[in-house]
Parts: sequence; structure tokens; C-alpha cells
Amino acid sequence: MKKSLCLLTALILTICTVLAGCSGSAENLAPSAILAKSYDSMQAATSFHFTMEHDKAGTPISSNILMTKLEGDIESPDKLQAKITGTYSDTAIEVSLVTVSGQTYMTNPLSGVWEPAPNSFKVLSVFDPGTGVASIIKGLNNATALGEEKVGNTKCYHLKGDVLSETLAPLTGTTATGAAIGTEVWISEKTFFVQQIKLTGKITDSETDGITRTLTFTDYNKKVDIKLPE
Repeated sequence: MKKSLCLLTALILTICTVLAGCSGSAENLAPSAILAKSYDSMQAATSFHFTMEHDKAGTPISSNILMTKLEGDIESPDKLQAKITGTYSDTAIEVSLVTVSGQTYMTNPLSGVWEPAPNSFKVLSVFDPGTGVASIIKGLNNATALGEEKVGNTKCYHLKGDVLSETLAPLTGTTATGAAIGTEVWISEKTFFVQQIKLTGKITDSETDGITRTLTFTDYNKKVDIKLPE
């Protein structure tokens, strides 16, 4: 009887161990370890789809264009295609943008004709997986864990911290210096790819107080074909 009881106990413990291993719970990692793994994963990404939306107002990308939404694709190492939704001198517009190997073209908001983009507009620098997004991850200060949370169907580590406004300069061409931008990051527990970033605070002095940008990332390493306009 005693031997049978010992065998039964061992069996129960074995089953519990297997079930615990299959429960899908996240690995218990410190925020610094999560960020380090995510940094490496983002640098290795070959492509992804992204969106950036604002909860109020928008990001000024030239003297006349205010961007309220940006959506497109990145192909590493140096290609981007995107649609910019916003206003041009208070008139609603949608502008197409393509960057390949340092050459950037965008459609004229009035005529729709492709033209070279201003040199100051370097949005690829922010969304490039090896530099921009990775820099935000690497530069997250005072990182704390907020637990597990889903973005879509993806289980994520949810972290909170802040980044210096200078890190986000490519979004606008210029920033307020030394400002701490409240930052939340959602990182896949499985792949460590960034799924979402929320940035709260003014990057430039001309922006609205409390402005929030939400950046969402999907379709990692899927085939895209980005070319300059003819």
C-alpha cells in the first residue's frame, strides 16, 4: 500500500509538471532581459506592416502638412512604402510615400504627382527595424513590467517607461530637447517582436499637450515588394 501511494504521488507530481509546462505562461523575465531579446529580434526582422495613429491633433511633418495617421510596410534594410493621412493647410489629404536606398518620393498633396520628399522628412529612421524601433526599445528608461496583455491574438509582455524626445526626432525633423516621453511597449512573449508602442507627450513645442501616438506592428517577415515610382 505504501509503495502504491508513493507511485501515485509521483505520477500526480509528474502530471502537474507537464501541465505547468504546457500552460503557455510567459517566461518570468526581468524588463531589461525582455528589452534585450526584443532589440535583437527587431534587428533581425526582414519586414513588417505598421500603423501610427494620434488620439488628438497630429504630427507636423512640414510647414503645411499635419500627419494624423501613417500606415505602410518596411522592407529591411532601407525600403518603406506608406500612406499619410492628414491635413494640408487645413484641407484633408492622403499622400503616398516611398523610400528606397536613401531616395524618398512623395505625392504632391495638391496634384498627386510624385516629387522628391524634403530632406528633413526621414520617417524611415523611426520605423526601420534595425535602428528606429530598436532604438526606442534600447532607450527605454525606468522600465517596469505591467504584466501580460494581448495585442490582437498575441500574448505580450507589457512594459512601461520613458524615452528622451531626441530619440523620436526623425518623426518631426526636430524635437523639444531633453523631454521625457511616456512610453508603453507590448512585446510578443513568443517571438519578442514589438507588437505595439504608445508614446504620450509632446515631441515638438508646437504640438498639443498630452498628445498620444500609438504604433502597431504586424506581418513580420512577410514578402513585400517596394519600388520607387516610375
